[in-house]
Amino acid sequence: MPALKPQPEPIGDGTVKVRLLAGAKGVPAPTPQARFYRVMENGLTRDVKWFSPVDLWRNRQLIGEWTDKHGNVQRVANVKSLAPVLGRADGERDEIEARLDELETSFQATPEELEGWKRHWGGRGTGRFVTVKNRRFYVEFEIAEIIPSPEKETEKLLKGCEKSLTLLKRSGASAPSMKWWEETNEHYRFLTNLDKAKGGRFIKDTMKQLDALRRSYEFYIPPGKDVEVGVVRVFRSLAEYREYRASTGFMDTTSVGLWDPSRAELLVAAEDPKRALSTMRHEAFHQYLHYATGNANHAMWFNEGHACFFENIKYNAAKNAVKVVEKGNRAAWVAKDPVRYANCLSGMLRMTRDEFYSGDQNLHYCTAWALVYFLEKGVYTSREFAEYRQVIPKYLELTAAGMPADQATAVAWSAVAHRNVAADFMKFWTEKRKAAVNARW
Repeated sequence: MPALKPQPEPIGDGTVKVRLLAGAKGVPAPTPQARFYRVMENGLTRDVKWFSPVDLWRNRQLIGEWTDKHGNVQRVANVKSLAPVLGRADGERDEIEARLDELETSFQATPEELEGWKRHWGGRGTGRFVTVKNRRFYVEFEIAEIIPSPEKETEKLLKGCEKSLTLLKRSGASAPSMKWWEETNEHYRFLTNLDKAKGGRFIKDTMKQLDALRRSYEFYIPPGKDVEVGVVRVFRSLAEYREYRASTGFMDTTSVGLWDPSRAELLVAAEDPKRALSTMRHEAFHQYLHYATGNANHAMWFNEGHACFFENIKYNAAKNAVKVVEKGNRAAWVAKDPVRYANCLSGMLRMTRDEFYSGDQNLHYCTAWALVYFLEKGVYTSREFAEYRQVIPKYLELTAAGMPADQATAVAWSAVAHRNVAADFMKFWTEKRKAAVNARW
C-alpha cells in the first residue's frame, strides 16, 4: 500500500513542509516548451520563440512532484491564479509572465475560480485544495498500484498530507528527497541528481572538457550571435532520464541523451559515464549551433555531420584543450567500405529530416560525418581541394541572412558543382587521410 513518510520535510523553496510518499524520489519539473517561428519584418526574417501560456502557468503553480518505485505519484502545487488566455495558442514569454502577474494580483479563490483552476490543471489524479494561513495549495495523488480500495487509500493520503502541510518562516531549504543540485560556470549550468560525493568529480571534469570543446565549436563554426549559458540536465539512471522524457510527452526507448531546443535543455543519462560524455559532446554541438546561429532548422548534413565530427576528440587535460581526430564508430564504419559512403555524399546534401531519421540511420550518420570530416579537415590537406573550403562559410552566411537551409546548401555547393565529390573524397581518403589528423584543430 502507498504510504506517507512519518515526518514532514521542506519542499520547493523551503517555505512549505509536508509529508511525502515513502520511498519516493523527486521528479524535476519539465522546462516550459517553446515553439519556433520564422517571421518577416521590414523585409528581414528573424526567428522568434513563443511559449504556451498554460505551460508557463503550470511552471509557476507546481511546487514539486514525487514518484515511488511502484509508479505512485504525489504532486503539491501553489494555487495562485487561473491560466492566462491570449486569444491564440502561444506568445512571447514576457507578455505571458506580465499577464500572470496581473492574474495573481486579482485572484480571489472563489469557488468558481477554484473550479477553473482545477480545469486548467487537468484531471490526472485525485486531489484537494488546502488552505494554510491564507495560502492555498493543491495536493494530488495518482495511485498506480493495483490495491483493493484505491479511493479509500487516496483519501488517507490526502488527509495525512493536509494535516502535515505547514508554512516555514524562512526559505532556502529544499526537499531532501529531490536530491538535485547544480554546478555552474561561464558556459554551462549543470543540473544533476548524481550522488554529490561520487558524481561531483564527473560533473566538474565534464564541464571542463565541454569548456575546451566550446572553443573548438567556435573555431569551426564562429558564433554569429551571443551564445547563452547551456543548461545540461544529467540523470543518475537511464530509467530516470526516460521518466523525465515521458513527463514531457515523449515515450523514448532508444536514446540516452538529446538536445531539446523547445525546452532549451541538453538531457543525458549518466549510467554509463563514457557513453554519456560522448553523447554530451554530440548534443552540446546541437545546443551551441542553436544559440550561435539563432537557427533551429539547419540542413541535416551540416547539423548531424558536425555533431558526429565532435563526438571523438583527443583531450589534453593538462592544457584543457581538445583536438578533433579520426576515431570512433563512425570513422571505423567508413574505413571498412569508403566507396559506399563516398557514393552517398551527394544524396546526403538533399536529405530531409524525415529521410535522415528513417531507413539506415547508421549509413546516414556515417555519411554525414564523412562529409563534414572531409570539408573541415580533409580539404585542408592539399591545395587540390581548396575550392571546397568556402562551402561551409558560404552556407553559414546564407542561412544567417535568412535563406532556408536547403536553398543555402544548393547555393553553397554550386561553387563546386563541376567537381566529382565522391572521387575527391576517395582521393583524400586513400592519399591524404593521414595528413588530416593535424589539419586545423
